[in-house]
Amino acid sequence: MLASFNRLSHVTRNFLIGLVTIIATIPFYVVPNIIFGERPGVSLATFADAAIPFAPWTITGYAMIYVFIFLPFFTIRDRTIFRRIQWGFILCSAIALPFFIFFPVRMPRPGIPTQESLFYWGVAFNYVLDKPVNCFPSMHVANSVFAALCTLKLSPRVGLWGLIGSLYIIISTTTLRQHFIADVVAGAAVAVGVYYLMVHPVIMRSLEKRKREELIFPPQSALWVVYLYMAFVSACLVLFISGLRFDPVLPVN
Repeated sequence: MLASFNRLSHVTRNFLIGLVTIIATIPFYVVPNIIFGERPGVSLATFADAAIPFAPWTITGYAMIYVFIFLPFFTIRDRTIFRRIQWGFILCSAIALPFFIFFPVRMPRPGIPTQESLFYWGVAFNYVLDKPVNCFPSMHVANSVFAALCTLKLSPRVGLWGLIGSLYIIISTTTLRQHFIADVVAGAAVAVGVYYLMVHPVIMRSLEKRKREELIFPPQSALWVVYLYMAFVSACLVLFISGLRFDPVLPVN
């Protein structure tokens, strides 16, 4: 099995190892979400949160995170930096876990009036899967910002698009009533802190010894994130067209 794995392309191996890493972080979020999903939580709402409109179409941004987190795995070739990024994702989740348990923040949600619109259907799907807890810090924000930062220094072109993508994800967390602005700020702070603690020093040491081009894949390798996103959206579209619907999603306070 190991020999077969080693025969795979470097990018494919990175993707599979990255997939295992992301799977390892899932219990940090899912277990508290299931155990504490029905308990009361703190509200961090401000006047600014109240001014943000509910925009179901931004589910297209919120769903991006499920493939966006692979951006550094399709960008970074160097094994030492790659391993630090793996541990960085795990550390982001580990930092968030005590907040999920001991500082529960709960986000009020609007009801979903219809599931015959693809965007509303997507929001309903998300609401059914994810209870309105585990808000502070936002892991959507932490993971997307961390992924973008890990690429910015070594591959500025990919990193720039990564920052744009992470900004869209950040906006979607508020326009879908998934997170307060405070959750967004905390998530970004976690990402920046973990990046500069875990990844940035290794990148700088590597650049002292090797050329930048030796540490990364060609920029077009990052397009695999786009291909995965298209596949993900296509799968959701098939489920929608096939008639999958959920129980009515009522407002949650």
